[in-house]
Amino acid sequence: MRAQESRISVALGDDLGCYPVEVWDLELDHLDMFTEEVIDALNAISWAEGNEFPSHSSVSARTAQHNWGASGSFSEIVMQLSLGTAGGVGATAITAAIKATYEKLRGRAQGDPWQSMPSTEDAVRLARSRIHRHYDVDVEKLTVVRSNIDSETQRYDLEFSHEDGRKFGATVGAMTGLPSCTRVWVEGTEPIPRPVPEPTNPGN
Repeated sequence: MRAQESRISVALGDDLGCYPVEVWDLELDHLDMFTEEVIDALNAISWAEGNEFPSHSSVSARTAQHNWGASGSFSEIVMQLSLGTAGGVGATAITAAIKATYEKLRGRAQGDPWQSMPSTEDAVRLARSRIHRHYDVDVEKLTVVRSNIDSETQRYDLEFSHEDGRKFGATVGAMTGLPSCTRVWVEGTEPIPRPVPEPTNPGN
C-alpha cells in the first residue's frame, strides 16, 4: 500500500519494553513506497554500528483508509531500536543512519505537512503532541523552560519540565529544510516499562 499520509518513527532506548530515550519522527505526504519498502529502508539503521550482527530492533506498521467526503489513506511505521551499549561512535553512527534514511524517504515523497518553517506556537504545539504520543504524558503538565530558534537551519530547540520532575526536550526541524522531522527525548528518569496492551477480544 502507498499511503497518502505517512508517519514514520525510530525510537531508541536500552530496553524495547520501556519508553524510549529518544524518538525521531517524520511525516510525509504521498510517499512513493510500499510499506514493506519503508520497513526495508529502516532496517538498514540497525546495521549502522558496523557490527557482525544488527542491533536488536522491532518494527510495527498499521495502515488505514478513510472516506469522509474525500477518500484517503494513512500509514504509521514505528521502529524500536535498542541502543544496548552504543555510545560515542556507535550512537553517532545510528544518528547519521537515521538522518540518511529519512533524507532518502523524503526524496521519494511529494512533500511534507510543513511547507515552510512553523511559528514558535506551532513548533511548541507539535513538540507537545510528539511527547504525548511517545511518552503518554498530559500536555497540560508540560511547561516550556527553554525555546531557541535557529533561522538559518530552520530549527527549534525546546525544553519542557513536567510536574513529576522529568525533563523533556524536542527539536522541530531536526534536519535542515525538513521542519516536519522532529526529535523528542526524556531525561531525569530511570527506564519506565510501557503498559502491557490489553488483549483483543476475539468476538470483536
